[in-house]
Amino acid sequence: MKRALLFLAVCVTAAGCSDSKVVVRAALAEGGEPIVDMPVYLLPYDRKALMDSLARASEEPEPTIPADLVQQLERLNAAPVVPGDSASRANVALRTVLRARIDSIRAARSKWRQRVFAPFDSVARNKESELAETAASDTTDARGHAAIPADEGRFWIYATYVLPETTLEWNLPVSVRGDSVVVNLSRRNAKEQQFF
Repeated sequence: MKRALLFLAVCVTAAGCSDSKVVVRAALAEGGEPIVDMPVYLLPYDRKALMDSLARASEEPEPTIPADLVQQLERLNAAPVVPGDSASRANVALRTVLRARIDSIRAARSKWRQRVFAPFDSVARNKESELAETAASDTTDARGHAAIPADEGRFWIYATYVLPETTLEWNLPVSVRGDSVVVNLSRRNAKEQQFF
């Protein structure tokens, strides 16, 4: 009788354990150069949804840089600079003014984010407790691969990668159903956020 109970306990324990993983393959382009040393998180909640709920609860909207301001700066940056040319001097002066405006908006946005998203860690911990799941992570290797053990369920892959002019951000849902799941991260399925 004791052996039967012990065998049953071992079977139940083994059934609760899983060898499944979420395998992430990260490259800037399909089949391109791998993204190495990038932290990848497997979250039991939608990080963007939590951030959006905090933003909606704010009394003020997030400061944004107007698209026309960005376009104007891009046009000025693309214009050739001719030393001694009055048009070039005017462009340099205007570029300086535009950059100052953009920097001011960026500073206001940074302060807004610090204030609005300050409780994020607490909200995320509460969500993990509610779901009885915890976040897990790994870092991509030299091949751009990361493997995160996962039980069955619905999760989100979250990662960010900084390029010279932009940040790539991934927040992708993934369902684990017994077998390992492969998730490809590339520029194509990332959300790009310009620095200005």
